[in-house]
Amino acid sequence: MIYLKTYFYSPHEIKFLKLNLLEAYDYIDKFIICEYNMRHTGLPSKNDYIFEEHINEFPEELRDKIIYLKCDIKDKVIPAYDNEHIMLSHNVRLMRGYFQSQLEFEDEDIVISVEADEIIYGHKYPDILKSVEQHGSVALNLWQFFYKPNYLWINKDWVAPNIAKFKEHKNEYPANWRYGPITFPERVGCHFCYCMSVDEMIVKLLESFPHVEHRKCANREILENAIKTKKWPFDDREFEIKELNDDTNLWTENMRKMFSTFKN
Repeated sequence: MIYLKTYFYSPHEIKFLKLNLLEAYDYIDKFIICEYNMRHTGLPSKNDYIFEEHINEFPEELRDKIIYLKCDIKDKVIPAYDNEHIMLSHNVRLMRGYFQSQLEFEDEDIVISVEADEIIYGHKYPDILKSVEQHGSVALNLWQFFYKPNYLWINKDWVAPNIAKFKEHKNEYPANWRYGPITFPERVGCHFCYCMSVDEMIVKLLESFPHVEHRKCANREILENAIKTKKWPFDDREFEIKELNDDTNLWTENMRKMFSTFKN
């Protein structure tokens, strides 16, 4: 069996879940979507479980591959609002690997593990599936977009999603299902980081994002100025944005159709 696996926390991510399913449908057996009642910070989610409210946004003919897991982890997370180490080492890891405790897997099953806004190109699935058969576990490199789907972060690799046979992680629980011993040699998709409204950015920074030092930028004026000037607001790292036109070859047809629905 081949599984695409992710988790989400907010309504703005539904469109990315839909996009991942559209790209992956012909190559996977099931799409595992986990929704949690807690955040990375250890705080309760302010949204009750919402996925079922949005199921009609997915094409009916594609829904047969969705496995939705409503995950109660309130007794498993650690309160860690000001402790980045605990958030990353325990709470985030728990959310990436909790699905292992909810379903049965065989050693040779393949799991492609992505965050909600990490989209794998459909036409790259044959290549990455062949690679995992050879290596067992592989990290995937994506084009990195920031703020808007056409704001490409120049010369930035995003090597984070993992494709692996289940046996590679079955003895780790919860496994991180992130990165890998080798990296696939070409970019196989797009990471649409912070492609959301300013209000949604503020909520993410204050309530969910595990990097504590970034909260200082949870300010409308700071974020609106950063988007307008194409600047990185969090620290002094190199950050160069190229604004792409509609003729870019970095988007699939599904992406083009989806971006036309973005309201922000």
